[in-house]
Amino acid sequence: MAPIIAVVGGGPMGLAVAYQLALEGAKPVLLEADDRLGGMAASFQFAGQTLERYYHFHCLSDHAFFALLEELGLADQLRWKQTSMGFFMDGRLYPWGSAGSVLSFRRLPMLTRLRYLLHAARCLSLRNWQHLDGMRATDWLKTWLGVKGYALLWQKLFAYKFYEHSDSLSAAWIWSRIRRLGQSRRWLKETLGYLEGGSQRWIDALEQRLRELGCEIQLSSPVEAIRSEGPGQGVVVRTPTGEHHFDAVISTVPLPLVAPMLQAGGADPALVQRYANQVSVACACVVLQTRQPITGNFWTNINDERFGIPGIIEFSNLRPLEGHITYVPYYMPASHPDYQRPDDAFIADSIACLQAINSDLSESDVLAAHGSRYRYAQPVCGTRFQKSLPPLHPLPGITTVDTTVYYPEDRGISESVGYGRELAKKVIRELRTRRQ
Repeated sequence: MAPIIAVVGGGPMGLAVAYQLALEGAKPVLLEADDRLGGMAASFQFAGQTLERYYHFHCLSDHAFFALLEELGLADQLRWKQTSMGFFMDGRLYPWGSAGSVLSFRRLPMLTRLRYLLHAARCLSLRNWQHLDGMRATDWLKTWLGVKGYALLWQKLFAYKFYEHSDSLSAAWIWSRIRRLGQSRRWLKETLGYLEGGSQRWIDALEQRLRELGCEIQLSSPVEAIRSEGPGQGVVVRTPTGEHHFDAVISTVPLPLVAPMLQAGGADPALVQRYANQVSVACACVVLQTRQPITGNFWTNINDERFGIPGIIEFSNLRPLEGHITYVPYYMPASHPDYQRPDDAFIADSIACLQAINSDLSESDVLAAHGSRYRYAQPVCGTRFQKSLPPLHPLPGITTVDTTVYYPEDRGISESVGYGRELAKKVIRELRTRRQ
């Protein structure tokens, strides 16, 4: 008899888990609290077009995602484009991201510019990251770039994304971010990808495939409690429609959200606390449509005390869209007073920032604006991070994962898809072994 397995969370990892479970002959039931699939890759209607609430792009190394597109018949819809970066500080926009732009950046001494390039090269060549796991990212960057280089290039980026957590980040985590983008180059040019139709294209295709394979999808179905019945006895999940019995449960939602589910299911308070202790920063993300581009860049780093943001992302400089679309993400702890500000306040600040970068932009050039929020947008990956994570299998029949499980890699669609599919295979093997 095919095992019936609940998959909690319909983001990229949850979708991948459910898909692989179905391919392995199981009967997955996908439970998503939102009214749509996709998680942080979910889309909404904005200015007459379908747009992601939070920007996503693809790198040349995203092989797990490429494999999924191939299976869904969408591989020919992936497009690649050479993109550029910028650096805005002291009221001036500088080119950034290439060796030439770094060498011509006169705000830094030549020795610091050379050290920056050597550090980028080292990130690409480094394979064994374990020695970075116990090192703070701030210390590592200062060692390579010097105190002045760190202050100019990284300090504001960390401060405006992680606030009081800036000094606790792992060097291994920041290495993986630098390396991923560095690997997405063709002929030394940054090359990023997008899917025709955006993320909604592959999410819709995967949803259709899941239904064809017999997966039951329940939207607007938050999980209220999870209770293990003991070894080999299955798991009980409570949703607004009542209690439901499953052979196993795989949760893919942010780990802090698992804490109240286990608590309501009667789990040991010490175990619940391990989930509650996981730290993430929130994101209030503004999307703007303007008549003209702000810059010619995809990403522009911001080092300006007037604006508490690490950078802006001009998504229409990657994917062709109606009008010019810019994302302005405000990362901060959810406890920060600014996170409680209304969307209009974030939108006004975003417009002011874009006008500072491009003085030709007027209020009438802003055609549409939207704000989205996500409480657990960015996990804070500190030193020796893996030791802080709760167990993968906290109770019989229950598996809990989120994007932190593939540390030191940062959140990514491809990483979530690849990990989720391998996890599903493992869970099925273990269930079959126990039944023999």
